[in-house]
Amino acid sequence: MIAGEELESLVACLTSVLSELESRVLALYLDGHSYEVIGEKLDCDTKTVDNALQRVKRKVGIHLDSRAVKV
Repeated sequence: MIAGEELESLVACLTSVLSELESRVLALYLDGHSYEVIGEKLDCDTKTVDNALQRVKRKVGIHLDSRAVKV
């Protein structure tokens, strides 16, 4: 039950704080695509993909810290 609440909280956070690019990059990354494939699909370079994922990680970390969740 607690894990479900945390997941709902994380999903709500991600939908509100991620940019469109970050959301699209994250979705493709979670589908198992490489940085190169993500870049091709989104018409950007791999550095842009890497930067977007770094921002996602930072935002998720901030959210988890605010909820006092340790992973």
